[in-house]
Amino acid sequence: MKKQTAIILMLIVTIIWGGGFPATKMSLDFGVTVGITNMTRGAIFTLLVLMFFHKHIFSMKKDDFKIGLLAGLANVAGFLLQTIGTQYTNLSNSAFLTTTNVVMIPFMAWILMKKKPQAKNYVAAAICLVGTAVLAGVFQNGLSFNVGDLYTLGCAVAFGLSIVFVAMQKSETHFAVGAFMIGLTHFLGGAAYFIFAEGAQIPSLNWKIAILPVLYLGILSSFVAQSLQIVAQRYVSPSTASLVFMFESVFGSIFSIMFGFESFTFNLLIGGSLIVVSLVVSEVDFKSLKNQNTV
Repeated sequence: MKKQTAIILMLIVTIIWGGGFPATKMSLDFGVTVGITNMTRGAIFTLLVLMFFHKHIFSMKKDDFKIGLLAGLANVAGFLLQTIGTQYTNLSNSAFLTTTNVVMIPFMAWILMKKKPQAKNYVAAAICLVGTAVLAGVFQNGLSFNVGDLYTLGCAVAFGLSIVFVAMQKSETHFAVGAFMIGLTHFLGGAAYFIFAEGAQIPSLNWKIAILPVLYLGILSSFVAQSLQIVAQRYVSPSTASLVFMFESVFGSIFSIMFGFESFTFNLLIGGSLIVVSLVVSEVDFKSLKNQNTV
């Protein structure tokens, strides 16, 4: 797969994940708890991977299991912290703080994979972070931290680790192995939270309506999007992957506007444009351009 194709696939992933912001908000507003939301989406993810790719799952190797388990644990920690944080903070803060992992991932990859980032990665990360801050209205309204924001910041760390662990998976390993481990840990993590933090109490609500956003999260945000993520991320560096995934915040804002959670502002236009610029800075070979200009 060409790098450009991989980036396009990851952009599709961010569109789906962007829809996950209002879907999560709707799920919680309908009365579905954090534990049930994550347990259900993990169960759907796991069952779908088993249904379509069981042959690859049952031939899993020990090293694949370890990497998949680490990626899965980091992933479910990120989703649990993000879902908890969504209860106490607004969608803009959630989107901005989640995407701060763009600054963390180059250092994580350096430590865990011994891949030193290029100078342009730091510049791109800085532009991207400014763009997301504009998107979230941080420069106008400030960023007042509450307990929800702290949970969301923790989720950014967890998601960053998950992206790096996915990058550590061997290229010959079938993507379904990592997807299965992420889905399984998501289910088990959600179930553990449901049992120990929520007392295994099932709320009384209209499941015919409440199940719809949960199905979106399980089928699209988890099974489809995360499977595509694992496939495409093999062809780009963790730093590039993190920048592409920042478009999640742009699409998250767009979908939030569409569903009436927020209104359109110039911040969306300016912030989204800066995130696009950050990706261009990351992908352009400036040394090659300089040599061409010299010639």
